[in-house]
Amino acid sequence: MICVVPALSAEASTRIEPIPDAVWAAMQGMSYNTKMKGCAQREDLRLLTLPYWNFKGESKTGRMILHQKAAKTVSGIFEKLYSEKSYKIERMELIDAYGGNDRASMSANNTSAYNCRLVSGSTRLSNHALGLAIDINPLINPYVWKKGTSPLGGKPWDTPAERKAAKDQPGMIMPDSAITKAFKAAGWGWGGDWAGTKDYQHFSIDGR
Repeated sequence: MICVVPALSAEASTRIEPIPDAVWAAMQGMSYNTKMKGCAQREDLRLLTLPYWNFKGESKTGRMILHQKAAKTVSGIFEKLYSEKSYKIERMELIDAYGGNDRASMSANNTSAYNCRLVSGSTRLSNHALGLAIDINPLINPYVWKKGTSPLGGKPWDTPAERKAAKDQPGMIMPDSAITKAFKAAGWGWGGDWAGTKDYQHFSIDGR
């Protein structure tokens, strides 16, 4: 199911704000699930409006939702990447545009943050449910574990050798990428550093 999310005005600039009523309404049953306990609540969350450069080198404005304690740090990181033109993002839409479906969002290479869901294959709340994690260009920076690659379309970029060969692909996240350095400088961890399982798209406040 695809949800119609309130449109972003063309003149919008970088900002952090409480969740507007229209956005909160669009989140119900999508990124916000009243049946799941422990997720960050509306009062905890902030809507970030952020500038970015897309894969065509065009200036765009996107949105993501994060916990208020992460909002200022993440906003600063994206402002820096934008001003330096040092990293590209294909698209940045609220995951509610994909019905809150993580796989659909990943397959579209959509950069997103808050989603009230469990860690894949577990019964544990994801850091995304707390608004403390971001998945960036997830199609070309897939989640790779013993049972496969997610999303499936990320197969061409799921081994270290393939990733090294494709390091000039826009949006590829490598250990020395500007975005990796920026998040690590802010004290965040990168899923590409995990032992065994790799989550190349994933940055989180506690490294998990």
